[in-house]
Parts: sequence; structure tokens; C-alpha cells
Amino acid sequence: MAQQELKNTKLDVHLDAIEKHKALLEKLHLDSNTRLDEITNSIERITLTLDEYLKVLGIP
Repeated sequence: MAQQELKNTKLDVHLDAIEKHKALLEKLHLDSNTRLDEITNSIERITLTLDEYLKVLGIP
């Protein structure tokens, strides 16, 4: 996989994680019965995808 393709893929995965987290927060706003472990898992996913994306960019 070319470097640019890898960057694009990692960015897309990260942006997808952000969108899913946003939807989860909106759900929490409307229905306070949303489990907080779902929110925690979502934040962890964002952190991991951001870390992977930054590594591809060469930022440790």
C-alpha cells in the first residue's frame, strides 16, 4: 500500500470513529440510559485511531 493510501485509510478510520462517537453522544443526550462504558470504549477507539494516524504522518 502506498504511503498516501495508508494516510488516507488511517484518516478515514479515525474520522469514522469520531462520527460514531458523535452519534453516541447525541444518543446519550436524548436518552440518559446510554451506558457509560460505551462512551469510554468510544473515546478509547478515537485515541487509538488518532495514534495510528499520527504514526503514519511521522508524529510519534
